[in-house]
Amino acid sequence: MRLLPSPRLLLAGLMLPGLLLLAGCGAGTGDSPPLDLSVTAEQWRVHEVNRQLAIALHNNGPVPVQVRRVEPVLPSFDGETPADTDAVLPVGGLRVDVPVPFGTGGCAPTQAAPSQVIVDARPEGATAWQRVTLDLPNPNPLLDKLLAIDCAAQKVRESVTLRFGSWQDLGAGGVRGSLVAERTAAATGTIRVTELDGNVLYRLAFPGSVAAEVTAAQPAAAIDIVVTPLRCDPHAFAEVKKPFEFPVHVALDDAEPLVSTVPVDEDDKSALDTMLRRICKVP
Repeated sequence: MRLLPSPRLLLAGLMLPGLLLLAGCGAGTGDSPPLDLSVTAEQWRVHEVNRQLAIALHNNGPVPVQVRRVEPVLPSFDGETPADTDAVLPVGGLRVDVPVPFGTGGCAPTQAAPSQVIVDARPEGATAWQRVTLDLPNPNPLLDKLLAIDCAAQKVRESVTLRFGSWQDLGAGGVRGSLVAERTAAATGTIRVTELDGNVLYRLAFPGSVAAEVTAAQPAAAIDIVVTPLRCDPHAFAEVKKPFEFPVHVALDDAEPLVSTVPVDEDDKSALDTMLRRICKVP
């Protein structure tokens, strides 16, 4: 479908929702007239958290259409799965979304075949189901963005292991910890952690340097951090979708930094959540 996107595309597209548009129609079978459908693939915040695409279906024909199955075919991804549904598409093109898992980026260094969406549907009143195959546009900005995110994270994991160190309770001052970077056996060259970000609930401060470097001669390094609440309002607690996501920027040799996230285990979650609720006075 495409050559792998550059890291610059990843950095430019991290926060922008993607939109893909295509149209197709079925040939009609038995008592079923041809279908006139169009499809968009989008990803809003809730779908991003769940690693899903929102396959939005539009019925451009004269009668309502019943849909029982939506199947993404994404050659650049592994593990995409179909979704069964009982969606009814009204006339007039009103959008109906069906969330589907899109899997994990395959990151193969070759072009993949074009992506498609296969829909099982029938017009209202018909008994025969039609299988409609629709090609997604190529190149595809949304899938390019998702592939770039996965491939950047994969490159980082191949070169360095990231984790949070133990946490020290500072009372009203939050918690003190560290980001530990350890070079993997497969790593080559110099690996630099250039930036670590907080999120909508947690503010990160750095008593020392925010950067760390690991090499063959120095295979491990740590960045000291202090974490305090960024927001305590009920809206932030209610609306946050990724409370424990901490983006990290990692440069491999002299290349542009790639963006990944720090793995957060149950001990990390407990220490951070306990601190947050204590200082914010939230049960």
